Amino acid sequence: MIRKMIRKITVALPLFIVTGCGLGHALQDAGAGNEQYRTCVLRQVENYSARYRVSELAVGKATEYIISACRRQEEAYVVAMTNLAMTMTGNMVSREKFLQDKEATLRGELRELAASLVEQEL
Repeated sequence: MIRKMIRKITVALPLFIVTGCGLGHALQDAGAGNEQYRTCVLRQVENYSARYRVSELAVGKATEYIISACRRQEEAYVVAMTNLAMTMTGNMVSREKFLQDKEATLRGELRELAASLVEQEL
């Protein structure tokens, strides 16, 4: 049992040494980026519904408008998540490779979040 614990510590220790204190900061930035995107979407839903009459057909159009209006927050979130991934891997994977593999997924998840919030709020 002690050997297993020592083995786990031995495996985890290099990760903490490589990432250092940057891991906590990167986690906070990623969480803040997600929250800023969510806040932007909710604010834009409020603005959109105040300006336009919303029908079920208009929900898709509203979603497109809101996603477009929150593009800056989307970019900030992708950057924060990329920085988190780079920190967690100790920069063992290149930023370009990570973005090539995960950028579409990250943006897709944010857009699904936006669509869900729009449907709930309108």
